[in-house]
Amino acid sequence: MLLLERVTVVYPNGLKANDEVTVEIRGGEILALLGENGAGKTTLAKVAAGLLRPTAGSIFLDGEEVRFESYLQALRRGIYYVSQEPQLIEGLTVLEDVGLTLELGGRGRSRGELRRELARLSAKVGLRLEPEALCEDLSAGERQRVEALKPFLLGSRIVIFDEPTTHMSPLEARALGEIMREMRREGKGIVFITHKMKEVLELADRVVVMRRGRVVGELERSRIDEARLLEMMFGEVGRAAKSKGMREPGEVLLELRDVSAAKLRRVSLRVSRGEVVGVAGVAGNGQRELFEVIAGLRRAEKGKVLLGGSDVTSKGPGERARLGLSLVPEDRLGWALVPGLDVATNVYFALNHKRFFLDWREVRRAAESALSLVPIVGSPSSRVESLSGGNMQRLVLARELFREPKVLVAMNPTAGLDHATTVTVREMIVKYSERGGVLLISEDLDELAEMADRIYVMSRGSIVGEHAKPFDLEKIAEQMVS
Repeated sequence: MLLLERVTVVYPNGLKANDEVTVEIRGGEILALLGENGAGKTTLAKVAAGLLRPTAGSIFLDGEEVRFESYLQALRRGIYYVSQEPQLIEGLTVLEDVGLTLELGGRGRSRGELRRELARLSAKVGLRLEPEALCEDLSAGERQRVEALKPFLLGSRIVIFDEPTTHMSPLEARALGEIMREMRREGKGIVFITHKMKEVLELADRVVVMRRGRVVGELERSRIDEARLLEMMFGEVGRAAKSKGMREPGEVLLELRDVSAAKLRRVSLRVSRGEVVGVAGVAGNGQRELFEVIAGLRRAEKGKVLLGGSDVTSKGPGERARLGLSLVPEDRLGWALVPGLDVATNVYFALNHKRFFLDWREVRRAAESALSLVPIVGSPSSRVESLSGGNMQRLVLARELFREPKVLVAMNPTAGLDHATTVTVREMIVKYSERGGVLLISEDLDELAEMADRIYVMSRGSIVGEHAKPFDLEKIAEQMVS
């Protein structure tokens, strides 16, 4: 259906993201596109969807050479790209945002028709939506659900899913897998970018592996093997992260007492020195609001927030940072990093947020020191938006750990990271917990089971369970959807 032939993409900073890449997208097939962070997968997907123009190479749609001048042209030719970081329009409701996309794709409906169709489709596929919710209030997982439903409403022939299950519960991920299989049966072409080997083994008919901007291998279904894929991706078989051992916790560093705010209902939890405390829950059940209350971005309507024994309920983010709180939010650009600025400035402003006159040698030294903790593919002078999603996450983690905080609060810190980087990030967070405390808010139950000492379960804005090792994951999963 779609052929990308010898596609090369060179960014303005000289980075060659794709280097003569040739990939076929076939009808009636699920193609998994694998590779470490920065391998060029997302760049290639954006070329196919008209979001980027290739520096060189050709695109053939149904045997005809095409040149997409815009995303709109590709959209109207039946190609839809489901981004790993959906950019929904703030100020619009879910219904209005979806309606605008359909209008652009030439498939507009009336509000009543769209409301009924959304309700029917979300019930059928198991991805629930609130049509009147404002887009800016949605969590990353809720935004992914909205984006995942758009190609079905558009009737797209070729759908490119870029890390679509990153913020989905296991139940939702299985539902999306069934949707992909149904689309395959209808003869549609599916591209599936993921780092989760389990999903590849379950869904893929064919796998293309990229490394450093090039295709390094291709396997048909009968030859797909996890060890072989990891070796193709990283040059050697990836190691597994070590499970966290038991350790006696120290003094309480972070505590919430009966906190209510927005979706939160009388939430109480504690994090002590020497432990990783997990928060499990299906996206949209108050995890984002919990993160905002702890960060000082949302005021607690009732209850108290204590940091190192000090009441910070009425304190802002700056004061909490000075008292030893570091944050790794799920939204990289906008929340954690400032687009338009380079890596060094993003690091330095977070370390010295009241400095307006800068010594650029000092800025560079600070950035290099922070990046020595977690190296990234890129230089201190690189614009942050030119980094891959994984490298952005490495940068945020490096900066926050460099501050040597008392408490690290991380929300989905390995979302969208490749296997090797996920292992490294998890080990760094666990190692940090030896001298501080970690609150890990994650929609990946396997991640929580591997890293946490205790797990709180959130459902509908409340804590509905607390679990210690050894974890009963089936019981936790039941409570998540209670």
